[in-house]
Amino acid sequence: MSMFMGSFPGQEVSQEKLDIAEVQFDAMNATFNNILKSCLEKCISRDGYSEGDLAKGEMCCIDRCVAKIHYGNRLVGGYVQSKGFGPEQYLRHYNEFKSSSSSSSSSNN
Repeated sequence: MSMFMGSFPGQEVSQEKLDIAEVQFDAMNATFNNILKSCLEKCISRDGYSEGDLAKGEMCCIDRCVAKIHYGNRLVGGYVQSKGFGPEQYLRHYNEFKSSSSSSSSSNN
């Protein structure tokens, strides 16, 4: 039994919701890894990397880098939402996921 299941005994968790959560997690994980890679490449020199801790300049650089990418991501997301772009129209894998999840849920009934 999951530790999350005990908190909400009356709430039903469907397979479709779990599948959507998995897709969202994968997207956030990919975004996080891309931010991490690009900010580390930009802010931490490979020459003389012998200390276990980051220098103050490296920490500040990484903080600014992550903040800029996060802010840009929020701006683009807000613009996309305001224009009515939806995943059904522009994300091919979303349509494939939606069709596969609906066919698997109908075959389970």
